[in-house]
Amino acid sequence: MTKHFLVAGLLMATLVSAKTYAQAPQDQQPQQKHDREGFFKKIDTNGDGKLSKAEVDAAAKDDKRVTKLKDNFDAIDANKDAFLDKEELQAYRKKQGPPKKEGGGK
Repeated sequence: MTKHFLVAGLLMATLVSAKTYAQAPQDQQPQQKHDREGFFKKIDTNGDGKLSKAEVDAAAKDDKRVTKLKDNFDAIDANKDAFLDKEELQAYRKKQGPPKKEGGGK
């Protein structure tokens, strides 16, 4: 009888752990999208929904993460209108693939 309770307890703990583990990536995706949205809005100082080279240059002075955006502005600007919109940024991110982990790992 005690074995049955022990097995049932272990099975329940395994199922709860598996469910929690399986949900973790899904929970992170909306947060990541929200972070990107906030990042875009922070750079888009005039609120027009697109980033000019001047806005990116100014943001790069205050935020080193924007330096990559500044350095790749022309490559990201797919329609060559001298502005970056959310769709261009998303397409560029997809083309680049997932970010590499630090420390040389894959």
